[in-house]
Amino acid sequence: MKKIFFLFVILFLSSQLIFSQSNLQSLIQSGVAKAYNMELDEAEKIFNKALEDYPEQPQGYYRTAQIHFWTFLGTRDPGEYYVFLKFADLAQQKIDKILLDDEDNYRITYMAGNLASFKAMAYATNNSTVDAIWASKKAVDYFNRTLEINNKFYDAYLGLGIFDYAMSFVPDFLKWAVNLTGLTSNKERGLRYIKTAYDKGNDKTEAAFHLAKIYSDYLADYDSAYVYLNTIVDKYPKNILFKYQYAVTLIKDRQLDRANEFLNKVIGLNNTKLPQITALAHYRKGEILFKKNRFKDAIAEYDIFLETTKEMDFGGITAYNIALCNKFIGNDNEYEKYLVLAKLGNQDIFEDSYAKHKSEEFSSKEITKEDLKLIRMCNNLEAGKYKLVYDSLKNVAVTLRTAEQKALALSYLSDASFRLKKYDEVDSAFVKIKALHLSRERWVIPDAYLHMAKVNFSLGDKIAARELLEDAEDNNDYDFKDLLQARMENLNRKLKASRP
Repeated sequence: MKKIFFLFVILFLSSQLIFSQSNLQSLIQSGVAKAYNMELDEAEKIFNKALEDYPEQPQGYYRTAQIHFWTFLGTRDPGEYYVFLKFADLAQQKIDKILLDDEDNYRITYMAGNLASFKAMAYATNNSTVDAIWASKKAVDYFNRTLEINNKFYDAYLGLGIFDYAMSFVPDFLKWAVNLTGLTSNKERGLRYIKTAYDKGNDKTEAAFHLAKIYSDYLADYDSAYVYLNTIVDKYPKNILFKYQYAVTLIKDRQLDRANEFLNKVIGLNNTKLPQITALAHYRKGEILFKKNRFKDAIAEYDIFLETTKEMDFGGITAYNIALCNKFIGNDNEYEKYLVLAKLGNQDIFEDSYAKHKSEEFSSKEITKEDLKLIRMCNNLEAGKYKLVYDSLKNVAVTLRTAEQKALALSYLSDASFRLKKYDEVDSAFVKIKALHLSRERWVIPDAYLHMAKVNFSLGDKIAARELLEDAEDNNDYDFKDLLQARMENLNRKLKASRP
């Protein structure tokens, strides 16, 4: 009788524990749905209830930390940074206590890996780079431990894949720190891991976002990016980050009107918890209007961005483009003023670094009507007006004065000609570019090799395409390096896929 009673007690307690965990999981999932929809106040209330009702479980602390981590990234508010660290530490204490008694709890080791990932990104954003690298190491160790315990818990591949991909872009001066931790990087493996998490894991939302970003920013494969973005944009209609990323992809894909529609939605939602994304939406609207050669309208959007941004990123390129806009509309004093301001952006990002040296170039010499015409043609190219660019530049290169102007004209003509399938024109531009002696705008050289590689691939000559692509990669060490590398990766993947 005592044995039966004891068994009954065990079963009762077990069922209560399962029921309790089920209630907690249901509570957390409702909060996660709110969080992904960027209803952050509502999500935090739910997570607060979870940590009040289940104070010994880490989930409520962990998810509250995540909310403040997102808010810190969207505001750059130091207060949010420290609130995040506070809840992250509380969550870690609960995690450590559970793992002390149950070291094979793979769901908890996975949570610990995510928590360390948040810390790594927060440290990096806060310029604590070495701390970020060590937190990355801790995250990777937790994810590997998760898969050692349960090799079918595929969500852990997401974290491993993100770090595998991200570590490929660590600058050379920090490689020593990465080597010290023993972290490795492999972009192809990273992408494969993230795909595994998306295909087989439970949390498809974050995997879809990261896949979309990789396909858009690093592989120039916009069709694939749209596939993943479409699975999350409609599901979470108030998520301004997803809409913003969709807009950025459309801009890269030269679909400016559609991109503008998404940016208007971001601005219209006016998420006060993430004001930096709204500010960036205004920057992108300015970018679109600039590319449409609507210079007064572009200045208005750029001004809003400069008034509302919380960081220096894109400040330099914004000032440079405002300077050009003023030159086009005849405001020479404003042109000179913003040309100076263009040197003050964040030199760690390409756009601002490019703006700085272009502003220095035009400060040392007068910007000519030929320079302005080429800027208009570049804008028309980015707006997808290929016939206009082709007709405008077909015979203009011979009339230009400098080798750099000729190189830019031939590069824009080559791009337009390729889009119009005028492959002989691409070949002609390629020959002329190779004959030029350039001291600036040398990015035109790898760009020319890439266009010829794409022509040969389109014509079915894959051997020539591979050789030209290698030439493009060997010469890619100038402006627009990352953008060109993404396009090269795109062609390289097509060549690999076409192998028998």
